[in-house]
Amino acid sequence: MTKILHVSDTHLGNRQYRSNTRRSDFSDAFDATVDIAIDEDVDAVVHTGDLFDDPSPNVPTVNRCLDAVSRLESEDIPFLAIVGNHERKRDEQWMDIVKRFGNTVRLSASPTLVAEEGGANPVNVFGFDAVRNPAWDSYDFSLEEPKDQDAVNLLCMHELFEPLVPPHRGQPYHLDEFLDRLNFLPDGLALGDYHSTCNTEVNGVKAFYPGATERTKVSESTDPCVYVLEITDGNIQLRTRTIESAGRDNVPRDFLVVNVEFEEGHGIEHVERRIDEEAGGEDIAEKVVVVRLRGVDVPVTTNDVYSLLSQREVPVPNVDDKRQVDADFDFEFDEEDIDDIDQMIEEQLSDLSLSSLSADAEDLVRDESIDDGDIRTEMNHRIRAAQEEEFGEATLEER
Repeated sequence: MTKILHVSDTHLGNRQYRSNTRRSDFSDAFDATVDIAIDEDVDAVVHTGDLFDDPSPNVPTVNRCLDAVSRLESEDIPFLAIVGNHERKRDEQWMDIVKRFGNTVRLSASPTLVAEEGGANPVNVFGFDAVRNPAWDSYDFSLEEPKDQDAVNLLCMHELFEPLVPPHRGQPYHLDEFLDRLNFLPDGLALGDYHSTCNTEVNGVKAFYPGATERTKVSESTDPCVYVLEITDGNIQLRTRTIESAGRDNVPRDFLVVNVEFEEGHGIEHVERRIDEEAGGEDIAEKVVVVRLRGVDVPVTTNDVYSLLSQREVPVPNVDDKRQVDADFDFEFDEEDIDDIDQMIEEQLSDLSLSSLSADAEDLVRDESIDDGDIRTEMNHRIRAAQEEEFGEATLEER
């Protein structure tokens, strides 16, 4: 049996909530992935993109990555990877640099052979880096015909595909339409970019996302995982391993989300009471604690809440304040003519000739379902994509 560990979206260097602790957490999760690979005695590790969170990771982040890859090399486990949209650069990629320090392969349309000891149950592993949206329709997805026709073929990509990804999540491509563009169908499609663990089968092709190794948004509530692929007699079997199963302390770090609905007369004691209710008696000193302030604008500031979390020794606090401000505005309008305040805002904005990015930012800020920390992450992603579409991908020097 040939065993391959499939990991994706490690986002090394991510300072979630502007926290250095979180940056270390993402590296710790990648280290836990290596622990699992060694424990499972896999024949290869496949990474399907967004190894780094940014095209210009800092030196400590790169060093942590190289240390992890070196541990794989010491166990004779090759590291095979593609480039994701977060880390993509114009010319030489970080994967081209990482591969100089160990047994690393940047996957391509040509097959990389993986097999169990002795060469049985061979697997041809192919890969396409993340494709920019403008290039998708004309991109050449031709794969080199493998020499071993009996080997299992595994294609790695960093894209969003229906039916695995809901239509409202990033405008995913249709998987069956994409498969029609290939010159031959692979047996498996190992995917990245979607931070949930899921799998399906379309036209006889097993397609699967392992999810991210750490939680990049509050909305990502499932356990961070990797897949272990077990290939025997031409068949691919999937088995999940949680990052927690590596046995490292606080990896992945637990989140506690506390919704605080203020009413008149409430003070900081109400916040503390809600934290205790949600914690259910557990110590919160090692958690990411996200406190959402809603309701009326009582005299409790975000600094008050941060001070409370500091007293409770919370390592990663985040306060999201979207309370309703009780203020008098110096204008009048006939309420009978305004059925929806959002409609009024849309009509006013339509006269401003906003750019699409400015309109996106305005929509995100007014969306109460999105936390402030997630707004920053999402807008950075959209700005980067718009810059690449307009000007191409900037080099580090041009940045």
